[in-house]
This record gives sequence, C-alpha cells and structure tokens, in this order.
Amino acid sequence: MSRFCDNFDYMRASADVLVVGAGPVGLLLACELQRLGVDHLLVEKAPERAYFCKAMGVTPRTLEIFEALGVVEQAIDAGVWLNGMTAFENGVETESQDPPFEGLPYGFLALPQYETERILESCLYRHGGSVQRGMTLANFTNAPEAIEARVMDVAGAVHPIRCRWLVGCDGARSAVRKALGLDFSGGKYPMTFMLGDVELDWNLPRGRFYRFRHTVEGQMRNGMVAVPIRGSAGRYRLSLGAPEAMGDIHEGIGAEAGVQPTLEQLAQVTRPMLPPGVQLSRLRWSSVYRISHRIVPHYSVGRVFLAGDAAHIHPPIGGQGMNTGLQDAHNLSWKLGLVAKGIATEQLLESYSVERHPVGLDVVEQTSRAMGETMATGSMGRVGQVRESQLFINYRSSAWVQDDVAQGAEKPGVPRAGDRAPDATGLSRPFVAHRLRLREWLERGHHVLIGYSEGNSTASDQRTFAELVQGTQKRLGGLTAGLALIASGTSFVEGEQIPVLSDQEDAFQKIYGARPGMVWLIRPDGHLAWRCDRADPQRLGRFLERYAPAA
Repeated sequence: MSRFCDNFDYMRASADVLVVGAGPVGLLLACELQRLGVDHLLVEKAPERAYFCKAMGVTPRTLEIFEALGVVEQAIDAGVWLNGMTAFENGVETESQDPPFEGLPYGFLALPQYETERILESCLYRHGGSVQRGMTLANFTNAPEAIEARVMDVAGAVHPIRCRWLVGCDGARSAVRKALGLDFSGGKYPMTFMLGDVELDWNLPRGRFYRFRHTVEGQMRNGMVAVPIRGSAGRYRLSLGAPEAMGDIHEGIGAEAGVQPTLEQLAQVTRPMLPPGVQLSRLRWSSVYRISHRIVPHYSVGRVFLAGDAAHIHPPIGGQGMNTGLQDAHNLSWKLGLVAKGIATEQLLESYSVERHPVGLDVVEQTSRAMGETMATGSMGRVGQVRESQLFINYRSSAWVQDDVAQGAEKPGVPRAGDRAPDATGLSRPFVAHRLRLREWLERGHHVLIGYSEGNSTASDQRTFAELVQGTQKRLGGLTAGLALIASGTSFVEGEQIPVLSDQEDAFQKIYGARPGMVWLIRPDGHLAWRCDRADPQRLGRFLERYAPAA
C-alpha cells in the first residue's frame, strides 16, 4: 500500500503541512489532515514499512480515536484483548490480576506496531492520501512567514518544499528536533534489553500478559514481559534484560543494535524465569535496545511542531509511549485544520504545546518513577490501570477551554471544560430501531454543540439553541454540528433543523449533570471546549473570540 517515488519529478513543491515520519504518529496525523481536507505531504525515509513488534499496547482512549477514524474493528480483528496479568518468580506463579473493565469504552488491546501502521496507512489511502517513501529531510528554514524545507530522494536529488507548517513525527532520533536545537533533557538507563517475537510451548491461558522475575536469594537478576500476538495460541512478544555481552550497542537516543538475538540466546536467558518445560520456537523478529527518559522543553518553535517520540521518550512500563504520541497528533490535527482554512487565528496553534507538554511530562515522570522502583526493589513497576487507559487526561488549565456555569449550581464529578467528553448510551431517534451512542457524533473532524431540554423547556428556549447552532456554524465555517438531547417525553420544536436524540435511559443527564437549557461545545478531539448553563450567544461569542474571531 505504500507509495515509493520512482519518478521524483512528481514530488510536489508546496503544501500547507509537511509531516516528516510515517510511523504510527505521522500516519494518524496525515489521516486526520486528509479527512479535514488540509493540503499536506507525508514523507518517510524508509522505502517500505518495517516489521516492528516494539509498541504493543493500545489503550481504550486510542481505540476511541480509531473508532472515530473508522478503523477500530480492523484493529480489534488484528489484535488480542488483554484480560489480565499473571506474574511468576523463578517459574512459579506469584500473582494474578484482572483489570476492571466496568466503565471503560474498550478494553486494552495487544496490537503489534506493524499492524497499527498497516491499518493507519490503509485508512490514509482509502481517503485519498499517500506516503512519499524514500524521502529524507535534509534541512529546513523556520521563517516567520513560511517553512522552506529540502528533502532528498534515494538517488541523492534534493527537492525543495515550501509549507506553512512542518511537523516532526520522526522518532527518538528526530532530525526535526535536532535542527531546532531543542534540548532533549533526561538520560538513559544502564541496562540493555532485547525483544523477541516467538512461539511459547506452554499451557498458560491465552489473552493475558505475563510478567516474570528471576531472583537469587531475593535479589532480582532479570525480568521479562510476554505480550500475546495474534496469529497462533503460543505467539508472544518477549521483552527482557539482555546479557552483558549484548550491552555494547551504538550510542544514540533510543538506539537499536544492528545485532539481533538468536532463538538460542533468547531461550538461554528466559529459561530461569519460565515455568519448567516451556520451549521457545519460531523466532520471527528480534532486536536489542536501550531505554531512555527524555522530553523537550516545548513542542513547537515558530511554524515547526514535534509529536510522539520526537518530543518525548520514556520506559515502556504501562504501554504509554505510542498512545501518547497518537494523542499528540489528534490534538494538533484539528487546530491545523481550522487555521489552514482561515477560520481560526494562528494563536490556536500555541495551545498544542500548552496542552500536550504537561501530558508528556507526566508520562515521562510516572514511567520513570515506576522504572526506578523496578530497578531498586526488583518489583515489576506499574503506572496504574486508570492512568494507563488515558481516558482521564484533561486540559482544564488551558486558556482555550472555559466553564460558564454558576458556582454551586453543578453536580460534583461531572465532566468540566477541558475533560474528555464521555460517551452516553441508550439514546434513541424516531424511526431508528436500535439504540444510539453519543460518540457516534463526536471526533468526526468538527465541533459539536449540544443542548439539553426537559419537559419544562419552552419553545423559545429551543429556538434560541437552534439560533446558537446556526451562529456557531457561521463562525466556524460550517465545521460545527448541532445536537439536541431531550429527556424522555419531551418534544423539540426545531427537530427538522437539528438532529434530536431522546435520552431514554437518562444516561446523558446523569453523566453530564444536565439541566434544562445547558449547552456544551465539544472540540474535534473529543474534549469539552465550553460549557454553559444556558444557550447564551454573547458568552459563546466571547469564548470563540479566543481563537476564531468574528469576521
């Protein structure tokens, strides 16, 4: 499915956005920009997709994003649900945990990185986009009015590309970050690790991930994690400490060795940790790597942005790395879309680093702390399943979100401005036999303005909300959808202008603490932008003035 430029004369010389790096983060960003109709180029130095089993975990929040892109079923079909964790010490089971699934939109999915890339690249092509492979970023100038970039093809020819913005999604050794001269503060851990995609001949239950420890007189000598890979009942990706003889790998951030562990080497190192009699076979892929913990001081400089491993790297505990990068792209894409279309001012782009850098910093700190505990005590550190779901990341402190609700008038625990908008189920629509979900309207590339009515709402109140929707649509260039939520037994007079859903099971009312007349503006990334206790055009206008001034 990848596109390799045999005739580089066809390489375009301009685009609104140049995305460098077609790993999961760059591919997701390109998918979102393509869906929004933003002119972009995605370039990748590798001529073909690589076969990597590095990033394996996909969080419930990332699966929500995949759902919005229409690829969640493909991901589920290619992955394995993780239904718990079992721990062993010196081959003897010591602990077993089942994750709490109640309240989660999805479970945790084990999905190899190569499958994530395949699914996202297929999505990009299906919507008319492409990856220009064999193209390496040579250099660029970050001028106030535009970016002048130069990319080099495999034949050594240099192609100039003029763009309004450049996004570095080019990994831990990012050429974009280095060109910006940004500090990548942190450090690396002294140990070397190895990965292996193998078959394990054992009778342990499928669908769990397994943690192993090798201890001698209570002192930890090595640890390993086995994560299931779809394909056969015994296929797992192993991650474990490498022997000292493999520790001499070349320097560099996130450096990977050219050496690949053999099946015999993996079997020898894993033997003290596995239950007796377990055999390894059919090695498909292996690698040796070092772990670092680093983050840039900010995610943007002028017209250049960083996302994913180019901006932050950390220990793999909790499987947060790739998912955090995907959500970087999800946060940035809609903002680039509004600014590229001339709807929002470039000030909106400042919110990307303001909102995402604290998230990256928190992930680096939490995983580094868990890694430190593992090294100091020998226990297998965890970030915590609530954190690992990434459903509770919020931007409440951002200047680009606002609560316009009277103090003391709201219920505690309801989502506030900056929070992810939770789903609500059990909604109904006339002449539709099945129940609907709120998420069917969210994260589709536009803002969603939701109004709530009960039986005591007046026709005037409902018309005011309809006018608020129309005004917002004009303000945001049509990139706003309106949605009326009504309590069971309530009528809505503007039903032919705005979709109307009945809250048959009161799920929306309970989750959002909804009262008659309340309004919520939900951003294209699924976070609440604005919340008000009434449909007030002046209040909403003042809020939108922050990034989408009236003409």
